[in-house]
Amino acid sequence: MKKNTGITFFVCFWVALLLVGCQDKKQFKVSGKFENASGELITLKELTIADIITVDSVKLSTRGKFTLKGKNNKIAFYNLYVNNANPITLVIKPGDRIYLTGDIRNLAQTYQVEGSDESRWVKELSDRLNVTIRRIDSLNRVYHDSLGTPNILKTKAHLDSLFKVFENEQIEYTRNFIHAHKGSLVTVMALYQQLTPRRALLSPSLHYDLFKEVDSVMMLTYPEADAVQSLHQLMSNITEDYLRKVELEKRTGIGAQAPDFTLNDFNNTPVSLSSYRGKYLILNFWASWSDPSREFNRTLIGLYYRYRNAGLDVLQVSLDKSRQTWLETITASGLPWRNVTDLKMWDSPVVPLYGIEKLPFTLLIDKEGKILLKNPTNEELQKKLVEIFKY
Repeated sequence: MKKNTGITFFVCFWVALLLVGCQDKKQFKVSGKFENASGELITLKELTIADIITVDSVKLSTRGKFTLKGKNNKIAFYNLYVNNANPITLVIKPGDRIYLTGDIRNLAQTYQVEGSDESRWVKELSDRLNVTIRRIDSLNRVYHDSLGTPNILKTKAHLDSLFKVFENEQIEYTRNFIHAHKGSLVTVMALYQQLTPRRALLSPSLHYDLFKEVDSVMMLTYPEADAVQSLHQLMSNITEDYLRKVELEKRTGIGAQAPDFTLNDFNNTPVSLSSYRGKYLILNFWASWSDPSREFNRTLIGLYYRYRNAGLDVLQVSLDKSRQTWLETITASGLPWRNVTDLKMWDSPVVPLYGIEKLPFTLLIDKEGKILLKNPTNEELQKKLVEIFKY
């Protein structure tokens, strides 16, 4: 676990900027007064897809007052920097008159906004995220203080469970925030919160419904905004891949009926998955050329002999190409159950049927053909079999 050193709201948008029709730009103004000022440089920069553009800069007066001006023709995100560091994010519309106050020594936590509801909501979102980040940082400190102690594994497991609680609470807050501020540009920002520099709170694949909801609403509200165009392009790119994953999960997720198939064994006898109904089955996809597969075979042998008389069977599907190598490996490894293959390796129809991307790929299937476990660890598989067979 690593200490988080800051807040990053946005990831790279990776898309080209769509052309926006020529419009007259309206002037906006950001002014304010910061306490405990001593001539700091205040800089306002616009966040675009392609770049971060300096709009205006000024040194604080002896009384901490400042005024920054710019022009725009569409709503956008801006960062206000103190001495080119520690930015706060603002949402500025054409013609806005925004007034800021706060303590220059701790501006991110103390600033207040007048004249822009959207910028106030940014602060609200930021404050809540900071609470979660401080909690996570406290977990990191406990973890590092516990390194080398006898109970470090137990401590880490407890800290990981707390991390998950804090993460889920922030996700729930974000969902409520997005629903409460529907149509606000800040909802786009909410999608890109970072819990740590390497861990985003949300992802388009895991939280597709939320990303899609924001995309649909914002394309009606602020379709010209750079951030909205970027999000829309992202959603357009991932939709096909996401729908494929959803369909795959319906077919092969826990609780789904395992898709049936028929392949030949080494005697060229057709074997169907459905013929194993009435037994608990470990369905394992492997290959003789896969070292992890051959290593897992040792675990399978132990489980098979332990539970075969209680109603467990194993069916292996090989992604081999050489029949000779396949048969030699079965013999050398002492694999006692049925093995099937079509010798097509990754071109076998079972690969897309089950969405196999690496080997070994393992499912535990119940007597009715429903999937109980998908790619479990050895410990998870053994624990489930103990639960089923009571020994």
